Amino acid sequence: MSISKNKSFVINNSSLLKKYALENYAMFGDGIIVVNLLLLKTNILNDSDLIRYERRSDRESSINHPVSYVPHTSFWFKTLNIRIREKYSIEIDAVDNHEGKFFIVFIKDAVMERFSIYTLST
Repeated sequence: MSISKNKSFVINNSSLLKKYALENYAMFGDGIIVVNLLLLKTNILNDSDLIRYERRSDRESSINHPVSYVPHTSFWFKTLNIRIREKYSIEIDAVDNHEGKFFIVFIKDAVMERFSIYTLST
């Protein structure tokens, strides 16, 4: 049995992803982690792959980075929520990150028609 490339990515980078999720949750509240596979050069993350936000710049969150945290209040969160609801019948809107669970969305194409989601528990 082989594991998927995306699941392998989550396993290989879980500690950095967990830390990133918790730091951003503390600043912005509920949100999701977005991994843009079109922009990611390797399957092992380093700090330069993670977009760092200032406390007031959550409105500037974007999926145009290799890895980003998209707060619940942003345009991109709402867009991804609609796409995920249509494809998987899952409401990412309903997940409370304070329980230590975060969605990771892997974007595989420019129009966001091909993507996958995983859950990360901290």
